[in-house]
Parts: sequence; structure tokens; C-alpha cells
Amino acid sequence: MNGPSLRATGLRIFLALLAALGLGACASMPQSANKPREAPAPATVAPVQSSAPEALAAQAQRLQQQGHDLAAAKAFIQAAGETRGDAQVAYLLQASQASLAGNKPQVAVLLADEVLRLAHDPKLRGEALWVRARGLMNQGQTDQAKGNLEELLTIDSTPPQVRAEALGTLATIFRNENHDLTALNFLVQRDSLLAGPDKAENHRRIRALLDAQSSAKLKNWQGRSGNPIVQEWLAFALIARQNPDPAAREAAFAQWLQQHPGHPAIHWSASGSLPSARADARGDICALLPQSAPYAPLSQALAAGLETAAQLRAGPPIHLIATTGNPSFTSVLFQRGVQAGCVAFVGPWLEQDIRAVASVRKPSDPPVLSLGEVQGLTQSGLYQLPMGRGDAARQIAVDAYHAGYRQAAILYPQDSSGASIQADFLTRWKQEKGSVLGVASFIPGRGSLNGALQQALAGVSGQDSMVFLVAGKGDLAASVAAIRAVNANIPIFVVASDAGDGLPSLPDARGPIYSLETPWAMHSEPLDSKARSLLHQELPQASPAQWQLAGVGLDAYALTQAILAQETTDPVDGVTGRLHFGPHGNIHRAMHWVQIGPGGAQGLAQLPAAGS
Repeated sequence: MNGPSLRATGLRIFLALLAALGLGACASMPQSANKPREAPAPATVAPVQSSAPEALAAQAQRLQQQGHDLAAAKAFIQAAGETRGDAQVAYLLQASQASLAGNKPQVAVLLADEVLRLAHDPKLRGEALWVRARGLMNQGQTDQAKGNLEELLTIDSTPPQVRAEALGTLATIFRNENHDLTALNFLVQRDSLLAGPDKAENHRRIRALLDAQSSAKLKNWQGRSGNPIVQEWLAFALIARQNPDPAAREAAFAQWLQQHPGHPAIHWSASGSLPSARADARGDICALLPQSAPYAPLSQALAAGLETAAQLRAGPPIHLIATTGNPSFTSVLFQRGVQAGCVAFVGPWLEQDIRAVASVRKPSDPPVLSLGEVQGLTQSGLYQLPMGRGDAARQIAVDAYHAGYRQAAILYPQDSSGASIQADFLTRWKQEKGSVLGVASFIPGRGSLNGALQQALAGVSGQDSMVFLVAGKGDLAASVAAIRAVNANIPIFVVASDAGDGLPSLPDARGPIYSLETPWAMHSEPLDSKARSLLHQELPQASPAQWQLAGVGLDAYALTQAILAQETTDPVDGVTGRLHFGPHGNIHRAMHWVQIGPGGAQGLAQLPAAGS
């Protein structure tokens, strides 16, 4: 290829890239005819004596081997500035790859853009598309990344492992966009490129997607898909629903295959996602997570948090076991996990599944960290991690009472979430011996509150009174304004009724407004950049509720490691709060208090006492 030089193809772009990478214009770069040559910026590595492109490229490769990705990217850019043609494009591609590895996705995308503009070779274009797609994903630009991934799949030279990863990412994106049949097609295409544990994990993803659909939708899909393997997955999914008994299910599978000759076996296991080989789970932490609607996307987020923590903490791997909401079958899956060698279990989640596992668990069985709390259920080796806004409501009741508040007016939205949250607060508040001034409700999204608010606040007196407010982000400002119209100074304690990226700032600063940090701190200091980056790759278009549960997954893994190490006397500092082991296995989460005002939510060292 006879490509133009950097001078002709965008010199200013590359000077900007060097600046973005922390390197000024170098003597080896082509210079503007009217601009004096500038001294190079100080480098942290020994400079190359020769500016020949081969020498610069060799230095870049040495830097990469030493883990200095950004310094390598700078050297590759300099090498590109000293040459032209195919070599120039190759150096630009290597600079793009090094920039991505050095956590500079914006630079990687710009360099990949230039490669795509200059290159005609399909292999080079495919490699640039792969870098560009991942750079865009790291920046949250999934719509643009989607087009790059789809184009990448049309290039014959794309390596199988890259093709498999691209198909998996596209399946995640389309599923999060509610295009589930398209996602299923991508996962089925991906299956032929995988083997071993990767293939088993892909089967789990397919089953989770199918389990999240209604039977009517699966039957509709049978008439819309022309892929015979997709047809088989759909048929087996329907058979599995009609035959909960494992033996009857396997017989029905065999009968279907006899009636439809020519279909390769897809190995749909009657035991959920647990592999048949007992050794496959030996030494693993096994996660019992529901995969039926509406739990599938939330379980996906929990699994992402668990798997990210396993990678970052270098602990036992995660082995996912899909439950169906059938308590009897969940207990069977637990027992099979014990036989398969699971060293601990995270989950189950649903109350009926927690009770089912507790009923069959033996004292010698591995420990279980349930993702939910069943009142009155205690068992040695069973730990219960509560999660959800009810947990926040109960903590507000305890912390507020201990801070000197004694009277509470309650305001909540008329929906199932709001009613449940206020009930959790009210139950615990009464246990703490707090009194209730009044209870009022409102219809979410209406922008106004009913007359019960004035009645609820009518009995407010003294500095030990407070309002417990449940509100989504859309109703928070109106709710606060209505409360302030009745009482300008009463403290307001807020729990968000829906998941969001954080509480908004409020222009009315009269009277304190307190909240626990909900949703839990997915953007706070405890969640380092590496964890955040990995989660964005696993959950590129996650909803706020998924982000919250990903945080629970991170903390559940840390708790399980502490349980396995028998270190349950010290608290665990997690991203969802400071976690303490109780005397009967119940885990208490101390979340962080914030005060909401015109400047947004400000962290508090502790909740101020009533009247302060």
C-alpha cells in the first residue's frame, strides 16, 4: 500500500494524541514549516539514540514487554511519523493497541480511526475495528461499538477467539436493548467457536435468556428463526418447562431428536447449568442464582460482581448454577453442588429457595451465604446477607432513633416498592420504641401530594421529630417542597424507591435532608478503576438496579472469602457499606450517611444528633 505520510494525513491529530499521552512534539515527528522545533518532554524511560522507525518500534516493543503501555504507544506514534505506507499503518495499529492496554480508550479510538481510513487490508481493518470497538465500549458508547463489532464479523480473517468474544458482547448489548431473539442468535453462533468451560458458560447464558421468556414468546420465536440450532434450543426450552422431572425431561429430549433427524445434540443438561463432571466444580465458589423472569438480568449483574471479585482478589473461581424458583429442584441443585466439590455457596436468593437449601443442608456441608434474610432462620454455617431498600429503611430507623429522634411522619408512593419500604421502616421503628405522627401516601409521577400530608405533619412538635420519605428521583423535589410548605425546618430522611445513579441536588436548603447512600456506592472510592472497568465490560448497558446488584456481588465474594478463612470477627469494608457478621450468621450492613442540599449529596462522618 502506498499511503500518504503523516504530514499529509493529519499531523495535528497526532500531535494532539501525543499531548493526550503526556508527550510533547518530538524531534522525530515531522514539523510544520512555520513552527520552530520544540524540545521533547522529559521521558521516564531512556530515549532512543536513533530516530529511525525500526529503532523506535523496537523500543516500543521492549516497553510493552516491561508493562509500560503508554510509553510504548508514544514510541509507536513516533515510529509512524518517520515512515509511510503499510509500515506506517502497522505502527499506528500497534500504538492503538498499546493505548487501549494503557487505559487511554479515547486515544486508542482516534488511532484506530486513522488506521481504518488508511488501511485496505482486511486483516488490518479487522484488528483496528476490534480495538475501536473495545475503546468505545470502555467509554460507554455501546451504540457505536455495536456497528464495529458487526462489521468485524463480516471479515473472514477475524480470529475465532476474537469472533467469539465479539458475538458474546453483541449478545449482551442486544439483550440489554430487549432484542432477545437477536441476542439468542449471536449466542448460538458463538457456541460453535467454544469448547470446555467456555462452552458450558455459553450454554448457561443461552438457558438464562430462554428461561427469562414466556412460553408464548418461545413459540413465536420458533416461527421466526431459520437457524436449525436455534430451533432446537427453543424446542428443548419448551420441553424443559413441560417436564420438571429430570428423567422425564431427558426422555422427551431424546424423543424430539428422533422425530427431527439431522439435528446435532446441544447437550441441554437436565440438572440446570451444573456440569455433569463432578471435578468441574471442585474448589469453586458456587452461585445459586435464579434465571427465570424477572430475575435473569439481576442475576447476570450479581454474577458479574462475583466473577469480577474472583479475578481481582485471586480467589476461588465462580461456578454458576441456575435455579428455577422451584424449591425442591433448588435443594437438588445444592446437593449436587456439594457432591461436585463446591467449597462454598453464594445464594440462593428467593426466600423459598433459602428455606429449601437450609432444610437439606448438613452440618458438614460447605457454608452458604444467602442473598436475602429469612426472619427466624438460624443454622451453623448459614450466613444471610440482606439486600435491597428495605435494608436501608431499617437502618434509618435504628440510626435515627439512636441519634435522638423519637417521632416520625411517614410519606411514601402508592406502589408495591414504596409500600414495602415504608413497612420495613415502620416495623423496625416500632421495635425501637419510636412513635408515629402520621402516615401519608401519594401517586408517583402526579407532581402533587394528597391532603393527608398536612394531617400527617399536624402533630409535629419538638426537635425530636422527623419525616421518613420514600420517593423516586422524579418525585423527590416535589415531595420535599410539599413537606417544606407545611414545616420549613423538620429533618427529612430519604430512601429512593427506585434505583438511580444518585440523589439529585435540591434548591431548597431549608432544614436538613438526610439519606443513606442508595443506590450503593458504585462510583465511590472502594470501587477501584480496575473493578469499574471490568464491570463495564461485563455489563456495558447495565441498568441502575443491575449496578446495585453488581456491588452486592463484589461484597458477597469478599464475605465468602472471610467465611472460608474463618475471619468473621472483623468487619468487611465493601462497596455497599461496612459489613459486620452477627452472632447468628446474620450480616449487618452499615451504609454511609449523606446530606442533600443545593450542592448535591455530601458525605457525613455520622448522622447528626436530633436538635443539633
